[in-house]
Amino acid sequence: MQRKELDKLFKKSKLPFRYSLEEADTILRDKYNVIEIDNEVIDDLKKDPLVNFDNIVRCYGINDSKVLSTLFNEDERSMHAECRQYYAKEPISNSEITESELLWRDIQEGGLLQIVLESADGKYISSFTLQGLSEKVLHELVILKGVPPEKGYIGNPSYEFYLDVLHNNDLI
Repeated sequence: MQRKELDKLFKKSKLPFRYSLEEADTILRDKYNVIEIDNEVIDDLKKDPLVNFDNIVRCYGINDSKVLSTLFNEDERSMHAECRQYYAKEPISNSEITESELLWRDIQEGGLLQIVLESADGKYISSFTLQGLSEKVLHELVILKGVPPEKGYIGNPSYEFYLDVLHNNDLI
């Protein structure tokens, strides 16, 4: 479908250009049973040049196995299984492994997803980090972040990508 058609469908749909932090919080809690986690858990993001650590406003974890089982596609499940096999061959006693390493192992094996939301203005998501593989959650975050209305025009790659994600998720 052409982008101009997607633009018309989007504008007819009455979907918002973006969601407020409060709306995003409600959606994430209702759809994914997220739990809020302490910023200290994601301290390693201070080293990430793509993260503005001072703008982090919310951190979530998804560790509900029933919810997680619905969030992964076949490729993601396969990668998780490979990680489990790898770690099974390389047993390490818990005294030799740090808490951070255990956390990342859980993420790599598909037992946990972490979401970090940034907001430059305190009202809307300006950026996000997804720790773990889930195309479904990634698309949800792209939709929640959206685009500022003044940037909602054909020719803006961010808006066009947003329209594509909405369309690929059968929202327009």
